[in-house]
Amino acid sequence: MRKYIISFGFISIGLILLATNFFQENKGIYPETIFNKNATEFDTSFYQFTDGVKNNINEVIKNYSDTNFIKNPINNEEFFMKLLKENNELLAISFIQDKYRLHIYQSEKSVVMGIDSSNTIDIVDWHRYKKNKIVSSWQESFNNKVTNEQWYHKIISEPNKIHWIFGINKQSDIEYYNDTELFYGGYSFGDIANPSMVLLRFSRKNLLSQFNIYNKYDEVNLFIETYDGKRMNLGSGIFNTFKDIDSTKNYSIIDDSLNSNIMHHFNRFDGVQEGLFNFTYDEKVYWNSFKRFPESYGIKYFLLTVPNSEIIAKTNSVRFMNINFPSGIGLLLVGIILLFVSKQRFYSLLQKNLPPTKVLLEDDENRYLEFKSSLRWDYRQEKVNPALEQVIFKTIAAFGNTDGGFLLIGVDDDKNILGLDKDFSTLKKHNADYFEIHLRNLLHTLMGVKYVSKYLRMKFEVIDENTVCKIKILKANEPLFLNVKDKAGKSEEKFYVRSGNSSQQIKSIADINDYINSRWK
Repeated sequence: MRKYIISFGFISIGLILLATNFFQENKGIYPETIFNKNATEFDTSFYQFTDGVKNNINEVIKNYSDTNFIKNPINNEEFFMKLLKENNELLAISFIQDKYRLHIYQSEKSVVMGIDSSNTIDIVDWHRYKKNKIVSSWQESFNNKVTNEQWYHKIISEPNKIHWIFGINKQSDIEYYNDTELFYGGYSFGDIANPSMVLLRFSRKNLLSQFNIYNKYDEVNLFIETYDGKRMNLGSGIFNTFKDIDSTKNYSIIDDSLNSNIMHHFNRFDGVQEGLFNFTYDEKVYWNSFKRFPESYGIKYFLLTVPNSEIIAKTNSVRFMNINFPSGIGLLLVGIILLFVSKQRFYSLLQKNLPPTKVLLEDDENRYLEFKSSLRWDYRQEKVNPALEQVIFKTIAAFGNTDGGFLLIGVDDDKNILGLDKDFSTLKKHNADYFEIHLRNLLHTLMGVKYVSKYLRMKFEVIDENTVCKIKILKANEPLFLNVKDKAGKSEEKFYVRSGNSSQQIKSIADINDYINSRWK
């Protein structure tokens, strides 16, 4: 029954894709229509961000208008940790009220929080939290006072309004962070003589990644002007740094003539609340969308710009990448073939899938299951150790030469999930894709492409923000000898098998021949 459900599922999806392809081919797609849809999506996302900032500030005011609230450490922990958790683009929060100065920030998959209640010296008690539990504590003394900074006095002197800040002197910053593309939202409230101040620090990269238009196009300009007269271009691309835009409205001093033209054409819509327009510069057409905000947001407007050529190129690419006709035909064929595949063959194919890591972790290491902390990172020596890679190869060869099995890399012997971040950091590119390329290249060299392709299945799974590499080694139809080098650099062939929960070498030639004859002949 399961075979037929899956088969008819493929056939149904194939027919839907073919029908969708038919209707799309008979429907015109125009750049202004596409950009208008993209701009509407961006408008919604940007409002979600700005509304979120207002709501967060209102929550601070609601809770901390009572000056006794900050005196309870549990209140501070619960409130500000919740705020960080619910806002991906929010990296840190600073709050000053009376003699209390509080700062909380995200760091290395943990949250660090400090509070200073001293009137005489700047000594802060810091606590690091992981999974809402304190894992370490320390004290730190500061030479610089935040209350001496110009941006602080600006926020304090103009209370009850959002101040957007696109740059704070690093020396005055409360905590160093490796993302240099930061911006801030500040707000003060309460007693005029002794006001309270909250400062929200955002990651530009994290914010832009939430806007779908930045994932669609490579060339995107996003201009913002605040009610303080600060004007910024968040850059055409997630990883570009802020570009300071002319704050004197003298466009002749702007080096980037494209930006100058964008602002020139935008100014023609000075009395318009929102809109969409295009213009031509250097024989290229640019589409633009803008919206103006009430003063309560602190942001006066945003101006979004994308080249027409980018829209056309990406649209054609999407058409090519999501070609419904061949996909529909392919799924139809798969569904029909499955109808005629024997039940035994069908279930043997299903068994080649890798089960979830948590299912595998229900068992201890055994004849069919092995855990390895890393591929090449030595946790004892705290450095790269290529010899560890040989252990991985030995384990894979042993499984193939016996009855097959599963290897989890990124899990220690006690079944603690360590992840692969340490291994990633030793590679040219710090991600799972490059890890797999590196491992497969080594396996191809030692075992051959045919063996690896035929008997190995590899997959990555993220558990509690830690990446684990799962490898299923099928029972091989041929013996595998590993060509390894000893400490003197001399090459020799070794033959490994599984014995209980470990991989063992059979050294005697006679024993190897006996094993091969009983296993494969």
